[in-house]
Amino acid sequence: MNNIVRNTTRVLRGLFAFRAFITVFSVLVFAVRWSVLSPPDRFRPSSPLAIPFLLPTLITAIFLFIPGLEKRVGRSYLPLSLAMAILSFSLESGIAYLNPGARIRVTLPRGREISVFWASTELILLTLAPCVLAGAAYGLRGAIKASTFATLIHLALGVAVQLSGTPLHSFLILLPLRIAIVYAFPAITGYLADTWRHEHDAVQEANRQLRGYAATIENLATSRERIRLARAMHDTLAHSLSALVIQFEAIDVLQETDPIAARTQLKKVKQLARVGLEETRQAILDLRFSPVEELGLAAALEGLLKRFGQRNGMRTHCTVEGEPVPLLPVQANALFRIAEEALDNVERHAEASSLTVRLAYGNGVTVSVQDDGQGFDPSDVDPESYGLVGIYERAALVEAQVTVDSAPHEGTTLAVHIAEPWED
Repeated sequence: MNNIVRNTTRVLRGLFAFRAFITVFSVLVFAVRWSVLSPPDRFRPSSPLAIPFLLPTLITAIFLFIPGLEKRVGRSYLPLSLAMAILSFSLESGIAYLNPGARIRVTLPRGREISVFWASTELILLTLAPCVLAGAAYGLRGAIKASTFATLIHLALGVAVQLSGTPLHSFLILLPLRIAIVYAFPAITGYLADTWRHEHDAVQEANRQLRGYAATIENLATSRERIRLARAMHDTLAHSLSALVIQFEAIDVLQETDPIAARTQLKKVKQLARVGLEETRQAILDLRFSPVEELGLAAALEGLLKRFGQRNGMRTHCTVEGEPVPLLPVQANALFRIAEEALDNVERHAEASSLTVRLAYGNGVTVSVQDDGQGFDPSDVDPESYGLVGIYERAALVEAQVTVDSAPHEGTTLAVHIAEPWED
């Protein structure tokens, strides 16, 4: 709104600068006294009221160009400027219309004469301009107020001329057309300005909601990553350290009773420490590395499955079907993390010998993880089971559907599907 007011003020000043240029140009033309440009004899001199009618225009121009006045007046500056412009142009338009061919004639000391004439058509356009600016700055309501103000001034001029005894026939004939012009164009401008503001406000509100939604997703994603980090440390570092403590206690007892068994146990402790160190390094690498953003979803899944097979000795297979479609980063990362969570569940619970990960494009994007492990009954799952809860929560963030197909001793297939990955 501040930009609109500021730009409207600039346009109004430009309008008065243009008005001043036209006036100076007219003065210069008639001051030259070229024969073809000399005021025709049929032009009637203006009445003594002509000069007072020009005073509001001069005062408005001075008001608009006083340095620093806009800041001192504040929010009332633009409405006041528009009202003064409408008043001054309406007075000029009225006197030019009621006195066709009237001109201001000034005689210089050496006898040369300077003439400035009015043209009612151009002046009604000047009257229309601030009304249109009012519509642009304040909408339809502002346009109607400005047009009504201009109309009242014209009617007041008609009444004043009637009281002075001047005929009003031509004035009354064209008055409806002038009023229609003064109302129509500002009203259209005000309507368009209101429409634009409503749409702009709707876009701003949508942007605020999107920012809030993005912040919510970011907070939830951060929370999930913290929980995943805590679980990873619990499953790797905490387990390894706990096992080391138990093994060291056993070694402490065996040193006194069976030194050979103590040395054998010490070798196991070293191996356990190496495994724990490797798992910890892998967890840190997972936190620092963003495979989806750097490699793409398909390559990231292949790398994830390869590391999984090397770590567990399972037979693994990864397939990619269909023509890839664009995915939003949050969607691609969600699919990758769900697959990662599914592999963790297979490693901890499935006791499987082979594993297949399938990425399928077509009617959306689907990632499925299938193992030949011991399976389970999906209807008899502990509601506190963190693995599945985390998978469902991640899927909900990107409006994905999760299906779990499993039965005891028949393996498990987990699939996650995003129906519209290309939607912005």
